[in-house]
Amino acid sequence: MINKQRAALEISRQMNIPGRKMDFEFDLENLPRYWHGGDIFKSTYNNALSCLFPEGERMFIDAVRDNQHHVKDEQLLLQVKGFIKQEAIHGHEHAQFNKYLDRLGYPASKVEAFEKKEKVLMKKYLPAIGRLAITSAVEHFTAIMAHDLLTNPKSSEGVDEKFKALWMWHAVEETEHKAVAFDVYQQAGGGYVRRIIAMMIVTLMFCIRVSTVQAIFLWKDGKLFSPKVWMQGIKMYFGKNGLVKNIWRDYVDYYRPSFHPWDHDNRELLAQWIEQGQSYKAV
Repeated sequence: MINKQRAALEISRQMNIPGRKMDFEFDLENLPRYWHGGDIFKSTYNNALSCLFPEGERMFIDAVRDNQHHVKDEQLLLQVKGFIKQEAIHGHEHAQFNKYLDRLGYPASKVEAFEKKEKVLMKKYLPAIGRLAITSAVEHFTAIMAHDLLTNPKSSEGVDEKFKALWMWHAVEETEHKAVAFDVYQQAGGGYVRRIIAMMIVTLMFCIRVSTVQAIFLWKDGKLFSPKVWMQGIKMYFGKNGLVKNIWRDYVDYYRPSFHPWDHDNRELLAQWIEQGQSYKAV
């Protein structure tokens, strides 16, 4: 067990976390409304996720910044800089995507505005270490969902290529920096109990928030009570290659006292993405 912990920490220390400036152009005339292979549920689910990202990313950046004075490790401080760059770019690209959703008639900007007000209240009333515990929990969520996207062909089957490029890039970078918030939390003196309580709260609120926004989008499309759409949802969550089945083991692993994000070493996925010749500008 001790050797496993040391191995995970060593991997974490070795990670290079570069900022990559991407440019995804979303053209209303050339992009399909249901871009996930025509699957209405998957398309609106991911649209809902995107609406939550810009303000969520800003909260993560603030939480890490507000705790980084506890960090004495120079390598981790470098990784914090990379984390901030990546999350800032993620927020920008998804904000552009959300403008596209506005043009489709979805209330993406209104969702973002609500999220902004909530994050202001969180910063005002929650201590810095509490916000970092929440950030660590959400980062675990995004990391295990990213792993599913990068390893399960069914997760991206039929996805419009421009949308696929956006989500694959985001998944790669979530994998690269999956341990940064966690490592800062550890060095800031964050404890196990706070970390687990934060994950329980995040799990509940994440499910409620995404489902609520998606329901609004489906209502806008007149699809909220469509049996076909809800069958798509059941299949996405609980089918043979469903999301819950694919991420469950990695999700519950977070509750181990000795857990570290790099216990699950999936660095080969990062190498594969880079080898595919992805175009980006380092920042």
